[in-house]
Amino acid sequence: MPKQLRIPFHNYSNQKRLYSGFMVLAETCLSKLIQAHFKTDAYEIGIIVFIHTHSRNGNYNPHLHVILAESAFFSLN
Repeated sequence: MPKQLRIPFHNYSNQKRLYSGFMVLAETCLSKLIQAHFKTDAYEIGIIVFIHTHSRNGNYNPHLHVILAESAFFSLN
C-alpha cells in the first residue's frame, strides 16, 4: 500500500468492507491478467489472497499476500 493511502485506509469507517474489496480486487486483476495472457476465460484460477495490516515492526502497512496455484480448473462447456 503506498504511504499516501495508509492514513485514509486506517481511518475508513468500514475497514472490513475495504479490506475485503482490496482482496477481491487483487484476485480480479490477477485473473484478468492470466486470461489476457492465455486469450481465454474458460477456466478458474486457484488463488488464495490474504491481508496483513501491520509490518514486522508494528507499523500500520496493509499489504496482500497471494498464493497462486500452478494450474487452473478448466470449464467443459
